[in-house]
Amino acid sequence: MQGLRIAGFAPIDWVGAVFSTPLISLVLAMIAVGGYVAFSRPPRPALTVLSGAAGRSVNKRYAPERHALAIAALAVAAVFAAEDIVRGSGLVGDGAVPWWRFAIPVVSSTLAIGFLVVVIMLRGSGPAEAPVVTGARRTWTSFGPRVGLILWGVVFLLLVATTIGAGLTSAADDRGQYRWLEIPIPNEAAVDPIRLGYYGWAFGLPVLIAVAALLVTTAIALRRNAARPFIRPETVAAERGLRADVASGAVAVSTAGMLLAMAGAWRLIARAGSPAQLWIEGRNGGEPYEAAWRYAELATVAGWGAPVLELIAFGLLFVVTARLGRKRPSSPDEHRAELADAARAGR
Repeated sequence: MQGLRIAGFAPIDWVGAVFSTPLISLVLAMIAVGGYVAFSRPPRPALTVLSGAAGRSVNKRYAPERHALAIAALAVAAVFAAEDIVRGSGLVGDGAVPWWRFAIPVVSSTLAIGFLVVVIMLRGSGPAEAPVVTGARRTWTSFGPRVGLILWGVVFLLLVATTIGAGLTSAADDRGQYRWLEIPIPNEAAVDPIRLGYYGWAFGLPVLIAVAALLVTTAIALRRNAARPFIRPETVAAERGLRADVASGAVAVSTAGMLLAMAGAWRLIARAGSPAQLWIEGRNGGEPYEAAWRYAELATVAGWGAPVLELIAFGLLFVVTARLGRKRPSSPDEHRAELADAARAGR
């Protein structure tokens, strides 16, 4: 018995149609994160009690980079959406997938984290106001989220494996660019293979270069964030938490850029997952030649996995914007100290 079909589509086809564009994933992630922020409890005030002067020093140092990273994360999503809309509208190019299509989210993430590094160097670093001895050597992993770094490594390996695997199975076009997938016709050596657009070396090499730059930039950001001196002994605990927030946000933005690139690659690879047909006039009795890629099952899985990667990527970007874009809560004692300082200054 056949399943329910509406206008020639099965329910599973409608699901595939809904998630056929990354913009749907962006909207769903925005709704999910917005709903979570709207209905979740506000963050608890900082447990560390800071004097008015110490609180102002901490805020002066860390507020700019938190806000910069929040804006940069939102910019990564906006750049991706703008590129997808412009390319899909046909306003630029000849309709073919450009070589830089999959490198854009990685490049934008690299620029976002590079912007964070500049803010840390210009506004978030400086000599300690009082000697601080922590007794521990700080490295780029000191404040990095363990789970986030593991996820980053997994995504990095998957993206590199996807790029190399697709590149090795790609074929060159007439201009020598590896952007095709050739599917031979079974038992028909005299018939040219079917050629489909594919995530080959023409797209993969720019992605690998961009990922290398992202790796270096992320490591520099984590190193700069960890190695700078603390302000005062009494601010160490608060600064550790704030540096952990910055490191977590940087890793999330970096991971999101790679996820968006990999999702795009998986979408293009998925086009090879369906059987292909080739008609040749006067051949095969007017019937089409049937052909299927030997890795068609993997390509189909990649097509369903691409929207999941996009949802995770946009979710990470919007969470960074929501968390770091809000003002850091202060403890009641710190708030009272700030009001007392303001009152004295107004006399």
